[in-house]
Amino acid sequence: MLYRRFGKTNLNLSVFSCGTMRCLESAEIFRETIEAAINQGVNHLETARGYGKSELYLGQAIASGLGLPRENFYITTKLLPTPDPEKIRREIDASLELLQVDYLDCLAVHGINTWEHLDWTKASWSAVQAALDSGKVRHVGFSTHAPLEIILATIQTNLFEFVNLHYYYFFQRHAPAIDLAHAQDLGIFIISPADKGAYSTIPQ
Repeated sequence: MLYRRFGKTNLNLSVFSCGTMRCLESAEIFRETIEAAINQGVNHLETARGYGKSELYLGQAIASGLGLPRENFYITTKLLPTPDPEKIRREIDASLELLQVDYLDCLAVHGINTWEHLDWTKASWSAVQAALDSGKVRHVGFSTHAPLEIILATIQTNLFEFVNLHYYYFFQRHAPAIDLAHAQDLGIFIISPADKGAYSTIPQ
C-alpha cells in the first residue's frame, strides 16, 4: 500500500480508503470487510451519519479491536449540511457515541451541492468550530456533487482542509477545483474513480 500526505491535515493516508456505505448486510460482514482492508494496508475508514448502521457497526469493530492502535488508523464521518448549529452538535456527539471513539480524525459536511447548502454551512459553522476547539474533531472538509462554480466557492471560503469530489480519466470537468485545492493545500478524495469501487487520494 502507498501512503500520501493528505494536504494540510498532514495525515499520512493510504491511497485507497475503505468506504462503508456498501458493506451493511450484517455486523459480521462489515467487520470482515474492515479487517480485509486493514490487512491490505488501508488505514483510513470512512463512514457517514446517513449510511444506515455504518457508524454503529464500525464502532463495534473498533471496540472489539482491529489489530491497530487507535493512533494508527483514521476515521472520517460525514453529516448533512444544516443551518442549525445545535443539530450539528448533536450529530457530532451521536457519531462519537456510535463509533465509540473520543475524537474524529476528519469530519466532512456531506453534500454541499447547492448555494443554499453552502449558506447553511456558514450559518452553523460555530458548532463545527466548537468541535475543533474542544478536540472532538481534528480536521474538517466537505463532500460535493455540485456544479463546479459551487465547489470553487466552497473551497474559497478557506474553512476546509479537504474535499471529496468527482474527478477521474473520463470526468475531468472539475480540474479547476483540483488545481485550486492543490493551491490551498487541501487534501483531495476522489469519489468513485472506479464507478463506486473505491476512494483514493490525489498526490500532493
